[in-house]
Amino acid sequence: MIEGQVKSELKQLPVMLGKLLGGIVAVIGVTMAVVTSTRKVDPMFADILPSLVLGGAGITIFALLSRLSSTCLSVNTTETRMPDDGGRTIMVSWGLLLLFVVVFLLCTCLMIR
Repeated sequence: MIEGQVKSELKQLPVMLGKLLGGIVAVIGVTMAVVTSTRKVDPMFADILPSLVLGGAGITIFALLSRLSSTCLSVNTTETRMPDDGGRTIMVSWGLLLLFVVVFLLCTCLMIR
């Protein structure tokens, strides 16, 4: 039973690390966009665009891998798991995203001062 749970979690590890990477990229991209737009006197859209693309790519990676992890959990019905297991995984993902939002807001606050 424990071996099956460990194998299941090891299968989900690359997806969770990918979601972590996507969240970090989103935080960095959006923070760069805010810093660029607030630090320059007259920022051009071309200056902010790469940062926004980076932030959008991070959000897209996070959302796609979140869907992938939920579909993998729903397809994998042969393993015995608790009924709340899928909800707990989704809560961890969204909790990580909210943590990155808080980090973004703190970085923005510190850079504006």
